[in-house]
Amino acid sequence: MEFSISNSIIISVIIGVMLTFLFDNVFVITFIGFAATYMVRKENKSFMVGVTAALTFAVLNFALRIILPPNIPSHIAENIGFDFGSFVVGFFVTCIIAGTLGFFGGFLAEKAYKHINPDEF
Repeated sequence: MEFSISNSIIISVIIGVMLTFLFDNVFVITFIGFAATYMVRKENKSFMVGVTAALTFAVLNFALRIILPPNIPSHIAENIGFDFGSFVVGFFVTCIIAGTLGFFGGFLAEKAYKHINPDEF
């Protein structure tokens, strides 16, 4: 099955949301990069598809974690305030890590596809 870039990203993010309940996010983000790159058509097959899918999942996950309250005791939660600097640094670190893991998954998918189908390249 070969999909367009946008369809493969959407499908891999949906699969990633389901896998989040079973596995750690590091594995899930790498798998999303792998799945998105492997599902895309061969003329669009690039590790950048995996990076884009991983960043999309990471940003959605980051936004969801902001909305949900943390599971900490109330006397600690009362003393915690919003720190914009930590928010920005956390967002950029999340994007860097997700981009790196998406690159790794996409790179593996690209090499695996070329190894499995050498006559197409």
